[in-house]
Amino acid sequence: MAQPDTTAFDAQLAEAVDQQRRRILRVGAAVRVAGTFLFLLIILAMWLSGRHDWAHYPLPLTVYLLVAAGLLALHDKPYVHWLDVAQSLVDVGLIFWVQHTALPLSRFPPGIAGFSLGLFALVVVLSSLTLMPGVVYATALLAAVAEAVLMREADVSYGSVTIASVVLLLVAFLSQYGGQRMRQLAVAFTRTEVERQVEARRFQEVEQARGTIERMLGEVRAQNEQLLTLQRDKDQLIQFLVHDLRSPLSALSMTFSWLETELAEADLALMQGVRTGLAVTGRMERMISELLDLPRLEEGKLELRPQRIDTSSLFEEVRQAFVGAAQFRRLTLEVEATQGLVLHGDRALLTRVVENLVANALRYTPPGGRVRLETGLEAGAPYLAVRNDGPSISEELRGRIFDKHVQGEQERATRKGYGLGLYFSRLAVEAHGGRIAVEDAPGWGTSFVARLPTTPGESTRVA
Repeated sequence: MAQPDTTAFDAQLAEAVDQQRRRILRVGAAVRVAGTFLFLLIILAMWLSGRHDWAHYPLPLTVYLLVAAGLLALHDKPYVHWLDVAQSLVDVGLIFWVQHTALPLSRFPPGIAGFSLGLFALVVVLSSLTLMPGVVYATALLAAVAEAVLMREADVSYGSVTIASVVLLLVAFLSQYGGQRMRQLAVAFTRTEVERQVEARRFQEVEQARGTIERMLGEVRAQNEQLLTLQRDKDQLIQFLVHDLRSPLSALSMTFSWLETELAEADLALMQGVRTGLAVTGRMERMISELLDLPRLEEGKLELRPQRIDTSSLFEEVRQAFVGAAQFRRLTLEVEATQGLVLHGDRALLTRVVENLVANALRYTPPGGRVRLETGLEAGAPYLAVRNDGPSISEELRGRIFDKHVQGEQERATRKGYGLGLYFSRLAVEAHGGRIAVEDAPGWGTSFVARLPTTPGESTRVA
């Protein structure tokens, strides 16, 4: 597990240490004031009792008491903090001055020098309250020098001077080391507590995020269920509507069939119109079947009815159905089929595939253009192609044009179609084990090519 970032924690810790240092220095300032006042009272009592060798102490102690009291009163000011740090060095200087002055007047100079060692040790301990090792050791060194000078003036041996210096350095080390170790221990405990709280907060956030995700997933599932229900209802409604369209369409087809049998062959124009009507109604019936078959194709449940299909007759049937529309748009609708080429497949499905491709080509081919229905063999496998010299399809659209509800720019602009024709064509071709795609062909803007496998059943030529 990655360690938490402690940068902010270190900054907060440094601020906390600084706050504690200011509080401790305030305590040190208060101790100096109280200690100096107590010493002054004792010295005044001894001086007034007739001990004239203490006469030189009251004045410097009174001055020092006033300075220490002033520092204590101004302790909250930022600049006073640095004076507190320097105060330990001032304390050493004051003790040295007072003891150096008292030394010639004392009847026992070594005692004055020995008493100074205790005062210097007290100052070193007070300097450790700054929580700054440099200040502590600087105070100890200065005190050791001052003590050595006093002891030599009192004619104390060098051995005692050395021992006194070592004692002051040991006092500095122990004072600083103890405080440092306590600080490190506090930091360690604080870091551990911070990491524990961070981990607990992280776990809590993860649990909250997991709960949020589960709630959102539940809402999404509920919405999906509603959408699926609406989709099923919509599909069922479409199925009902399409199914109900068959009855009037069948009646219309029967009427055209009756007219075809009753009309005389001499009336060619009227007969052509009737036959066109039959072709159109037949195509509409196949479109209705397409809508009904689409859900089963999507689920892979549509059962194919394979049979031998003569591609020439299939293309001629489609051409007859669209020749009127092609003439209306001033388009040339031509057929190029390999004679005798036979496919094995579901004729109704493949007819609807070709019709969808032709309808798409007529829609996009400009007036005066050509649309070709083409079939043949390539690498031993049959193909069905519908080509036109209209605008080409962009590479970006080619990859998804056979998806459901995908439409070209013209269809979206005119709101014609629902993007199901090419989608149905892909499903129908794939149901036969083939594939359909937009391919490039010389001389043609757009070519839809459906390639069918040679099995089951091989494509052959009729003898």
